Amino acid sequence: MIGIDLDDDRAALEAFGDKFGSSFPIAVEDEDRMNKAFGVRGCPATVIIDRKGRMVGRVGGGEGDWTSEAARALVRSLLGIRPAAAAAVRPVAAASRKQARKSVHLVSAVMPNDAKLNDILDQASDSLKAGDEVVILFDGPSVGALRMNMQKTPLEGAAFTSKQRDVVARRLGVPQSAAPRNQFEYIQQLAKAGAKVLVNANAIHAFGLADDEIHPLAKRIQVEEMEKMVDESDACLTYNRE
Repeated sequence: MIGIDLDDDRAALEAFGDKFGSSFPIAVEDEDRMNKAFGVRGCPATVIIDRKGRMVGRVGGGEGDWTSEAARALVRSLLGIRPAAAAAVRPVAAASRKQARKSVHLVSAVMPNDAKLNDILDQASDSLKAGDEVVILFDGPSVGALRMNMQKTPLEGAAFTSKQRDVVARRLGVPQSAAPRNQFEYIQQLAKAGAKVLVNANAIHAFGLADDEIHPLAKRIQVEEMEKMVDESDACLTYNRE
C-alpha cells in the first residue's frame, strides 16, 4: 500500500507520518497529475492497481468498506490467492455477481494502433464478456480521433497486422475474416457488443471542430455528464500519452 498526499510540504508530511506512526510509504504528488492518471477528483480516494499496473478499482469520498468480504475477495483475486473451497462456491458467486460499471477514458491525442490503447480496448472486451457495463469516453484532444476526413477517422489510418487481427478475433469470438482491421473497427465491434461510445461535446467545440465532423458512432454529451460517469465508475481505464 502506498499513500499519496497532494501538494503538501515534504517536511510537514514526514512530521505527520512520525506523529501517527504510518507503516506505509507516503509520496507527494501534484493534484492535476493524479487526476489525469487515475481520475481522482477529490480526497480521500482509494485506487487499486493490479500486477500489470492497470487500475481495476476506485472509490472516492472515503466510501467503501475495505474490511468486507467482497473487498477481501477482490484483493485475494488480485494476489492470486484462491480459497480452499473455491470450486464449491464458484457457481453461487457467479450467480450473485454484481454488474460493474467500467469506463475507458481517452484524455490525450490518440496515436493510431498504439499498443497502450489496444491493451485498454482488450480489457474493455473482457469486461463486456464478464457482463460489465462499459462506456468509452472521448475527451480533450482525443476527440480529434473521431474527426472524419473522406468518411474515415484517424483511427482507421493504421491497419492491424495479421497477427493482431487473429488475437482480437479470438478475444471477440469472431472468425478471423470478421476481425476488426483497425482500432476504429475494434471500437465499433465493442459498441455492437454493448459498449456505449460517447464524446465530450464541449471538447469538440474547444478544439475548433464542428459536430458534423465527428463520427456519428459517438453520442455527444456535456462535460458534466462525462465527469459524473468517470466519478461513478467502479474502474476507469485512462488513455493518456503524457
